Amino acid sequence: MDKGNTICFQTTSEISNALDKIAGDEKVSVSELVNIIIYRHLKGDKEYQEFKQNRRRFERKKVHLPAYVGDTRWQRTDFEAITIMDISIGGIRFTVPKGSKLEIQNADDSGTEKLTIIFRLPNYHWPIHVRIDPQHVYKSAKDVQIGATLVNPDFHAYSALQNYIN
Repeated sequence: MDKGNTICFQTTSEISNALDKIAGDEKVSVSELVNIIIYRHLKGDKEYQEFKQNRRRFERKKVHLPAYVGDTRWQRTDFEAITIMDISIGGIRFTVPKGSKLEIQNADDSGTEKLTIIFRLPNYHWPIHVRIDPQHVYKSAKDVQIGATLVNPDFHAYSALQNYIN
């Protein structure tokens, strides 16, 4: 590693003393310690960026659509009102108000059944019914966000989604 560059910076005596102590404990110079800290940060940031990249097969489109979700065994009148936040050919993300009777858990937790979502797309005359398999659940103070995969959408739902997204 080329160490021909000199960098000077000001810091507090507290940081300077901490660097001296850590460098002494690790048996390296303060300069080498700063190099290690920056190298670890850059390496960690690169790993984070690779992790953060979109792993979905299909891009999602941000929307704000009213919909209904419920267990496939329920009557339609028992379905819960939700808001779809984004949608793709392969998945959907929606919010359920806190206090809902739905018991949705992460995919790795047992107990969540496949659900049905009913919604309308703009400029499409018929309601769309799709079965979903919840994958991720994020709880906040006022609602619960669920990310789910679509389970074998029929031809009409698939073509309507494809036309809407593209």
